[in-house]
Amino acid sequence: MKKEIFRAFRHSIVFLFIILTISHAQVLKPGFDKNEYMELMKVSARFGDTTYVNAIEKPQQYDFVYRSPVVGLENRWDLWVNKQHSIGVISIRGSVASSVSWLANFYSAMVPAKGELEISAKEKFVYELASNPKAAVHVGWLVSTAFLSKDILPKIDSCYKKGIKDMIIMGHSQGGGIAYLMTAYLYSLQKSKQLPEDVRFKTYCSAGPKPGNLFFAYEYEAMTQNGWAYNVVNSADWVPEVPLSVQTIHDFNTTNLFANARGIIKKQKFFQRIALNYVYNRLSKPSLKAQKRYQNYLGKMAYKLVKKNLKGYISPEYYSSSNYVRTGSIIVLLADEEYYKIYPDNKEKVFVHHFHAPYMYLTEKLAWNQHGTLTDSLALPFLDGTWELTYISGPKITFDGLYPNRKPSITLHTNNRTVAGNSSCNLFRGQFTITDQTIRFPDTFVMTRMFCEGGGEQAFMDALKKVNKYAIADNTLTFYMNELPLIRFTRKL
Repeated sequence: MKKEIFRAFRHSIVFLFIILTISHAQVLKPGFDKNEYMELMKVSARFGDTTYVNAIEKPQQYDFVYRSPVVGLENRWDLWVNKQHSIGVISIRGSVASSVSWLANFYSAMVPAKGELEISAKEKFVYELASNPKAAVHVGWLVSTAFLSKDILPKIDSCYKKGIKDMIIMGHSQGGGIAYLMTAYLYSLQKSKQLPEDVRFKTYCSAGPKPGNLFFAYEYEAMTQNGWAYNVVNSADWVPEVPLSVQTIHDFNTTNLFANARGIIKKQKFFQRIALNYVYNRLSKPSLKAQKRYQNYLGKMAYKLVKKNLKGYISPEYYSSSNYVRTGSIIVLLADEEYYKIYPDNKEKVFVHHFHAPYMYLTEKLAWNQHGTLTDSLALPFLDGTWELTYISGPKITFDGLYPNRKPSITLHTNNRTVAGNSSCNLFRGQFTITDQTIRFPDTFVMTRMFCEGGGEQAFMDALKKVNKYAIADNTLTFYMNELPLIRFTRKL
């Protein structure tokens, strides 16, 4: 009897262990998750100057853990960890306002997706981002990947030892271009048993440029298929359209229409042969010359600048292709008429469509229906307009005592997710996020700086930061923290 009880207990323990293991493995889900991407955009926006950082709401689900030193071509990354689940985020910084950072973009000749880089006199970076010998990638971002990986790999190991086996790779702009190559590199390390096989990677390349040629894209998409990598693109943004692409007759699979074109032409009659040779040369030679010029200027000449900043770095042999293609499972953020009213084209502000704010605005408009397809944006016109405060929870002083002269008010614009108002003393403005049930305001607003007597302003601004839900009935708008009503407004006619 005791043996049977012990056997049953042992089986129960084993079953519990299996359940716990499965539940852990299911924390990070495949598929594009709008809310997950929005949180990652908030993580990604932590790079930059104070004004840029403060314009985007802080991440709610992740804690900042580590920021790397600046390495390579002024590259940097952050490590964040989910507050509730064992998920780490590798957030790769995009371009910054320096010539060295932009050199990583302009150094855009292609190199084979398998080989080694001599990144210093004593270091070689051995990599295999794709097995096809025709696969090639952007050399500048490969150099960045080489330097960043030296710091990232030990942190992945530390996370793994702490039980964090789910890792999200996030990059916006140049960070997105590097994220492609970093993802492929980490997968290759798993394949060669240099990283544990049970580490699960998921990648979001946001506003990312094109990382390599078609043969690299094929293998990248195959290794990340079934919902483990996405390329998020604003249709108004020019950055996903670069680097410039030049396709030649050599950029096709081995079996193709052009492989034996010369031989076929030779078999034709004399006058037909002359005509076909003329047409063939006029079509093929310009692209071949353009590709050579591309490689000369953005490979050999750019290298002279790179080696001044990376002592000991030796240029690899370039791959004779410049056929850059868009890569990965694409999530299109389609710029519409309403979008262009908020973010109009501007020849002077060439990054107007590229920053985090326009991407987040268009992402908020995404909605998934019950069939898993995209629907129109969330329409909340009943919230639009100006609202005046009538109630605030917390302060012991009376409402009229808090606001003897002027009551706080807010004006909401749900089409572009902006809020403006007065705190009873100062003017403020910012952006907010909203769904059909939740609403969140930023921790920091852009505000005027008048001196304010009493504690009314502070009480109101503190309450706004705590809000996460809302309800509306007739002309009354109530903001909640979970189920607790914090502040209440009436519509101002």
